[in-house]
Amino acid sequence: MNYLLKSSNFEDRRKMARRKILVTVLILVIGFFIINTHLTRQILFYIAEPIWKIQSRISNSSFGEYFRTKQNIINEKIALEQKLFLAGDLMAQNSVLQKENDTLKDLFDRKETKLKTILASILVKPPQTPYDTLTVDVGEDQQIKIGDKVIALANVFIGEVTEVYSHSSKVTLYSTPGQKLSVVLGDSSISAEAEGIGGGNFNIFLPKEVEVKENDVIVIPAITSNVFGIVEKVTFKDKDSFQTVLFKSPVNIAELTFVEIVLNK
Repeated sequence: MNYLLKSSNFEDRRKMARRKILVTVLILVIGFFIINTHLTRQILFYIAEPIWKIQSRISNSSFGEYFRTKQNIINEKIALEQKLFLAGDLMAQNSVLQKENDTLKDLFDRKETKLKTILASILVKPPQTPYDTLTVDVGEDQQIKIGDKVIALANVFIGEVTEVYSHSSKVTLYSTPGQKLSVVLGDSSISAEAEGIGGGNFNIFLPKEVEVKENDVIVIPAITSNVFGIVEKVTFKDKDSFQTVLFKSPVNIAELTFVEIVLNK
């Protein structure tokens, strides 16, 4: 009887020792991945990338179209509104370019520069990704680098590359909450700082005495200025010394399938 009891205690101790070893190994593995966050992201992107590509192919196929019919009907009104907005945006851009051409007549030594870009397919976008970010299907294999600018609809800057992997990259949109960007506003070329507030929306804080009105054009300062947004609303209170300028990007991220990445020379 004593032998059976000792044997049972010995087995219990062996099981307890195995559990301790397993827990220790598990803690070490978790600790390793927490410390090496970049490696963790690499592994997660490596696992998720094939799934994203399959989802992208399905969504672009006739099979995917069948299941998107209802959603397409819901989005039809949004799409029409977007086209109207873009038409107004193009008119505003023509006005900006005409003014710029007049200004540059005396600056003939500034030659036109063409951006070198690469086309990228969007694998994942909001609401599948958080904080106004995209995942695209090009990375180190196409010489993509952190800081490369990202363009949509051929001429609208929407964000920058913030993480690069072997065959994919993460793009952070300028409208991400807290993101700040220098812009030029209105016919008076007022320099200001735009801050992203999410969903393609931005705000600008300016002294109340600065004249700003709805439909003023906002551009990113550059040799060739592209429309970045159009003022939608200006709000302030009598007791405030500042006014809030609200504007939105002309690009509807939800409808994007491709973007262009500007390669640094």
